[in-house]
Amino acid sequence: MQKNPAPALLLWIISAQVFMGIVAYEWLPASYRGSWILLLMLVIAGAYLNVGKALILGLVTFIAIAVYFFLDLANQTYIERQLLLLFVAPIAPIFLSAIRHNIKNALASYRAIQSYDRNYQHDILPLTALKHFQDELKKLLKLTQKNQYQVISTQIANTLLIREMLGEDIWKETQNKIMAILSTEQDSVIYHFINEELSEIKSIVIHENKTDQQYDHPLFIQQLQELTVLKLKIEQHTEYLSQAMREVP
Repeated sequence: MQKNPAPALLLWIISAQVFMGIVAYEWLPASYRGSWILLLMLVIAGAYLNVGKALILGLVTFIAIAVYFFLDLANQTYIERQLLLLFVAPIAPIFLSAIRHNIKNALASYRAIQSYDRNYQHDILPLTALKHFQDELKKLLKLTQKNQYQVISTQIANTLLIREMLGEDIWKETQNKIMAILSTEQDSVIYHFINEELSEIKSIVIHENKTDQQYDHPLFIQQLQELTVLKLKIEQHTEYLSQAMREVP
């Protein structure tokens, strides 16, 4: 798939409009051709304008045509056709502009989904793998003479509210920001586990040998808290390899 198929799709639509315009130009009486070419130009112009500019172009066209008809009252022999042109011409730029807007939004959503899926598959582990990972991690820590690691549980309590109030696009954009934060390299050894909805994050953090009182929130927690749209519930505790190792001399 092309990285940006929107221009190609719009060119195909414009080509179809031009094709229909050429056919209509040959079939229409000579007195109709000028207004037909004007309408065709307005429709094609909308493909290169956002919706707001297309509305402005339509309004300017309406005023220009109205002034022209007012100054040419003596030659208005087909008043019905002229009135139709007066009210149809302002709408003409909106059609391809709306198509362009929808294509861009669809592509943005598709790329956001691709970005999230790519990070989920390659950078972050699924939450279902946490139990097995902890079992294997404890075996590894015994070999490295470390007796503990930190587990941080982060709940995103307002995922449903974000989706309903702000929309899926904002939620997907927020998800990608979260994934970018979790994928950033940190000083400590950190492993992240998430569920499919990204409403729950569990992180395993392996520090240098310190007491529990010396553990502060890692940088990624601070970065998540800076995303003001999120309502976070954060809990952390220390896992020990055995009860005996938990006793501090």
